[in-house]
Amino acid sequence: MHRLRWLAITLVGLASSVQADEAANTDQVMVISIKDDGIIASGINARGDVVGFEWLEEKERPGVLYQAPFYYVKGKPLTYLPLLEGYTATFPAAVSDNGLVVGRVSKPAPPRVRVDLRNQAFVWEADRGIRGLGALKDDFASFACDVSSDGRRISGFTLGDNRVRACVWDRVGDGWQGTALPHENRLGSNVVAISDDGKSVTAVDGVLPCLWTQTPSGEWTREVIGDAGSLVPRAINNAATVVGVRFTGDGLTHAIVWTREDGMKRLEMPEGYVRSEASAINNDGVVVGMVDGPNGSKIGPNAFKYQNGRLHLIREGGPFFTAATCINDRGQFAGVVEKEEEEEIDPKAKPEAIPDKRPAP
Repeated sequence: MHRLRWLAITLVGLASSVQADEAANTDQVMVISIKDDGIIASGINARGDVVGFEWLEEKERPGVLYQAPFYYVKGKPLTYLPLLEGYTATFPAAVSDNGLVVGRVSKPAPPRVRVDLRNQAFVWEADRGIRGLGALKDDFASFACDVSSDGRRISGFTLGDNRVRACVWDRVGDGWQGTALPHENRLGSNVVAISDDGKSVTAVDGVLPCLWTQTPSGEWTREVIGDAGSLVPRAINNAATVVGVRFTGDGLTHAIVWTREDGMKRLEMPEGYVRSEASAINNDGVVVGMVDGPNGSKIGPNAFKYQNGRLHLIREGGPFFTAATCINDRGQFAGVVEKEEEEEIDPKAKPEAIPDKRPAP
């Protein structure tokens, strides 16, 4: 029987031992495992703290797995994130350098019945617990996707009647104030990414990839950075370099990097690979993501990093390190390992039921 196991790992650049005036060898990485089974990472901060999910078996229903959201600090047990009152699921998306976790909470609704705030953006802090951010005026749902490094600005989107808008929430005293970003159409992507300094936001407006920039006066400007369908942004750094994916008519995806100087650039893949995705970029311009081979082939998927014009497969995670999902400025990666185990089968034994994974609301 084949069984898939998932774990998140952080890959730490060995440059930490290099003197400040020496060139760091950032091609070398080492692996630190959070746990040896059942972990999927969704974000990392400058300290190397990780947020994500752990697959756990329900006590009441053996064989049924669910996603338990967690916050991980090296050397400490996993902290499981709580439910917001009235909700049934918590989905962490990112974590700031001071430990502010952002994401969304969700609850079920009857078919064809609109439930206000069925999905709601949330913040969680160890000393204050979990709080909902509500939705912008006259809207009925919200999602938090990313957070600035200082934890004072959150990016996401808000839904209303016949509109979906990218937005930011700014910390004001003990609360949060939401602001819709200027749009010409409905939001066309499910990730609204923000730079570490909180000054740049990227997403798709309609079918056009866009960059929103805060002016010195505090206003937000909208700029189209590509043609229709040329880029679905996934991340942005302080230099406003945007990375993401391009979907093509043959059903494939390709990793894309956009800079103001060079425009759109499709990352070249190693021989044999046909699909790629860029998931994150740090402030040194290092891009991480995944590459994969043709369907049914033995090629990929594999995690990669792209640096100084070259794409490298990340081998240190082992042959089952399938994707790098985020990176910080210390050269630490977080990602996913899809590990296939071979188990001997007793021909006289009854087939074992495959555990169900409860779908997210």
